[in-house]
Amino acid sequence: MEFSRILGRALTLRGFSLDQIARELRSRGTPVSTSTLSAWQTGLSRPERASSLDAVAALEDILALPPGQLRAALPPRRPRGRRPVSAETAANLRRQWGDDAEAVLRTLAKLDADFSDLALPRPLSYRVRVRVGAHGQELVMHVSRVLTGGPGGATRMIYVTRYARLPQAPLVRMARGCRLARFRGDRDSGVAAFEFLLDPPLRAGAMALAEFSITFPPRQTDHFTSIRIHRGTRDVVLEAVFDDGFTPALCQAFFKESRVLPSKVLRELPGAEAHGHFQYIDFNPSPGIYGIRWE
Repeated sequence: MEFSRILGRALTLRGFSLDQIARELRSRGTPVSTSTLSAWQTGLSRPERASSLDAVAALEDILALPPGQLRAALPPRRPRGRRPVSAETAANLRRQWGDDAEAVLRTLAKLDADFSDLALPRPLSYRVRVRVGAHGQELVMHVSRVLTGGPGGATRMIYVTRYARLPQAPLVRMARGCRLARFRGDRDSGVAAFEFLLDPPLRAGAMALAEFSITFPPRQTDHFTSIRIHRGTRDVVLEAVFDDGFTPALCQAFFKESRVLPSKVLRELPGAEAHGHFQYIDFNPSPGIYGIRWE
């Protein structure tokens, strides 16, 4: 019998709610969120990490199941580490990340991910707001995505970016509809990858809003922000908000089909006319790199 069915039947038989189970697991030092338990029960996800397997052993005891019954019902663990990348995927990666492509792949592999995970679950809407400090440096980025689960649903979202400098891990200040699970960075290239667990998990065909704010590491020197848009995104919104005391000479929104091609200016505004912020909005954007720069 499948893991999810054994778990669901045991919960019904014992009369425990998921909240009660989550509290008991927490008291035993093997915490699992209610949303994760729900995903295990419905078969949307399964326990794989060492900490999750410890929680499975505790679940067997709580639910008075024979030792090892739940663990034995789990399918073989999925392969970890770097997965093969198709020629087409590798080409897309090279176009969008250029010289940083190998660093992106190395960093993604530390999260058991590859380039294909960056487009799943598919963002229907992708909105980014960056706060710019008094010296023109990036301070805080707020990211908001409307996600669709597709035919298989989703339990996590991978976000990758690159910092001019990565002396320390960026700080996730806020998250809604998701929570930070792991961060991995490549100090030499500045590539950073965040794994967010969707809370609750996204069911097949469903949609959900996930948003988070990240404080940049200190000593940033770039005067631009950019994101990669994949096929299927319906709208993109980019905004730069400038702190008092900083007025850029010029603001531009730009698009690049790939990292190595020249950029196309989509919108331009003298800084004095920006009145503290600059925006770019597009519907049904073509895949590629969209950004805002300030001089």
